[in-house]
Amino acid sequence: MRTPAIFLATSLLLTLSACNASPDSGSNNADDFAARINGAKPAAPAATPVNEPLTAPTVAAPLPGAVPGPYVPGTMTDPNSSICAANLMEPFIGQPADEATRNAILEAATGAESVRFVMPGSAVVNPDPTSARLSIMIDNLNIIRDARCG
Repeated sequence: MRTPAIFLATSLLLTLSACNASPDSGSNNADDFAARINGAKPAAPAATPVNEPLTAPTVAAPLPGAVPGPYVPGTMTDPNSSICAANLMEPFIGQPADEATRNAILEAATGAESVRFVMPGSAVVNPDPTSARLSIMIDNLNIIRDARCG
């Protein structure tokens, strides 16, 4: 009974000692393999380049009359959105799309060819920033979220 315990302990010690061994064999690419066969030491791995710190992007100043916020082509943040009067819809963003607000939008959208109110799940809307149609985007809580040309 004692012999299997010694055999087990010996094999465990050999296994653990093999785990701590650090092979100097390098990688398995062709040059390192040829170097090992010829008795030379493998080449040291190339140093990884140090990443340079990232710099903040340069943001252009908005054009006069542009709505504040990140620029999104075709939306009210687009300086060219005056084609459909989307640039005049800032006071309505975040407001409930009730009947009084919709009527106020229709009165304020003087440059728009037409106005449509787009609810979630509506037919596919293809934005066209060059169109004079004003699209008012409404979320599922009936809140106005954006104004877009097209």
